[in-house]
Amino acid sequence: MAGLKIQTAQTDFAVTLAEIKSHLKIETSDDDTLLGIIRVAVDSWAKEYTHRTLCTTIYELFIDDLSDINVPLREGMYNGIDAIYNRRPIVLPFSPVSAINHAKYYGDNDVAVTYSTDNYFLDTASIPSRFTLKTGKTFPNNLRPVNGFEIKYTAGYGANTSVPSAIKMACLIYASYLYEHRGDNETPIKAPYSATALLEPYVVKRLSTNPYMTNRNYSFGVYG
Repeated sequence: MAGLKIQTAQTDFAVTLAEIKSHLKIETSDDDTLLGIIRVAVDSWAKEYTHRTLCTTIYELFIDDLSDINVPLREGMYNGIDAIYNRRPIVLPFSPVSAINHAKYYGDNDVAVTYSTDNYFLDTASIPSRFTLKTGKTFPNNLRPVNGFEIKYTAGYGANTSVPSAIKMACLIYASYLYEHRGDNETPIKAPYSATALLEPYVVKRLSTNPYMTNRNYSFGVYG
């Protein structure tokens, strides 16, 4: 099992209040409070839809089992799924990841020990990004039963201005829809197709059913 929590929340969002008002052709400030709520809502929607972090957020990922612990020593050469198994990457939810702030591990004494950067690197070419061991390195052992390994990382495109234009446009379309349909409670609110179509190229998908990937690849219900 594992747990993911936000250590430092985002302070920016995919679209600004000014961009929403410009898109809606609103010149007064009468509805600024409502539009501010809609701004946060569409950012959250786009994040959950794409499984990506849009603006800079710092996460802490806690992992119980590192999978290669207590695996019997094997001799000979291995290919295919065995080669995949021995690379031992850890998927980092809500890419893109820009930096690994630190990795730490905990024994039964609950004392945090820093896991040296000499042991791993950040794979930013893959989506989602991956925490990967360097050649010949191994994960620590004798971890506490739960949350024994911690990875703190920074994710997101950066500031509002760095969010891809298609994602920003999708947020503006949905913001306009939510504003125009405020108070409509008789039918379920569903994002317009034009908005979801813009997001589709950015959706992070993991379609592997390989059992040898085991529990190093945590999904948190956002990609399966």
